[in-house]
Amino acid sequence: MPTRLSMRLLCHVRCIGLAALAIASACGSPPAEKAPAEKAPAQNPPAPGAEKGVVAVIGTGTLAGALGPALGAQGYRVIYGSRDPGRDVVRALVQRSGPKATAVTQPEAAAQAPVVVLAVPGEVVVDVAGTLGDLSGKVVIDVSGGDKKLAPDGYQELTSDSAKAERIQARHPTMRVVRINLPNIVYFMDPLVTKTRATVFVAGNDPTARETVANMMFDLGVDPWDAGPLRFARLFDAFNTLANIPGQQRRAEGYQVVMMPTVPFSCFFDMVDYFKFGEPAELKQLPKFPRREPAPTCEEWMRRLPPMGPPPQ
Repeated sequence: MPTRLSMRLLCHVRCIGLAALAIASACGSPPAEKAPAEKAPAQNPPAPGAEKGVVAVIGTGTLAGALGPALGAQGYRVIYGSRDPGRDVVRALVQRSGPKATAVTQPEAAAQAPVVVLAVPGEVVVDVAGTLGDLSGKVVIDVSGGDKKLAPDGYQELTSDSAKAERIQARHPTMRVVRINLPNIVYFMDPLVTKTRATVFVAGNDPTARETVANMMFDLGVDPWDAGPLRFARLFDAFNTLANIPGQQRRAEGYQVVMMPTVPFSCFFDMVDYFKFGEPAELKQLPKFPRREPAPTCEEWMRRLPPMGPPPQ
């Protein structure tokens, strides 16, 4: 005999399946694809004199070498934090990062900017965050990956019960730490290199800090997605581990996370009440994430779909 739980699950599946069929019939054939522009509009140089803010980029390696010039091209004033700001390679990076870019020591860079990007190797990121001086109230962005450990079968192991960003936040409670799932850095050079923009998850305990980082990522041509509080950064590490599998298998393949919009069932019934999700404490101060196109309204979804209530209990 089927249990009450199994019947409920079947009802959920049936409801979702009916919704999908309804979308197909309501939307009809998809419009013909337009050829995308060769370069992403978001990468166009800003108007002369337009400055969007000051960002300290701690580190001058490969990641900083892609992220810093991209920020400079979008009107941000970039201050690199380097252990040796006088090196020729650092001077060359500054030259590529806009007319107002500079390089100083790491603590000096962090002191001069409201937003600090930790573009250093993951093995040292937690320690480096503690050497930058008082960062109280500053938005501190961690772009590092998770801890790496090989399992007996040769694939990576999921080892950590906390992301590095969580550890930084725990050690420095007055920082406003934000973690992003770093896309392939080529997306900072050309966001439409694969004809589709990458989705960048943005997690942090402070909603306004998430919003700040979301706007920065949007300016760089990728699409930010609100991932909620910092503990969900652990999921980024799991995604990254999955993304490494083709490379470990020596396949000539690469994959990037892209979130596809779908039917918001909250337009048809109260999902929080029905599924007993709970109500987020930050509900009244949710960050505003920028969008390139407006989402369909509930009225539009109701026009496309037949009347729909919650799945039967």
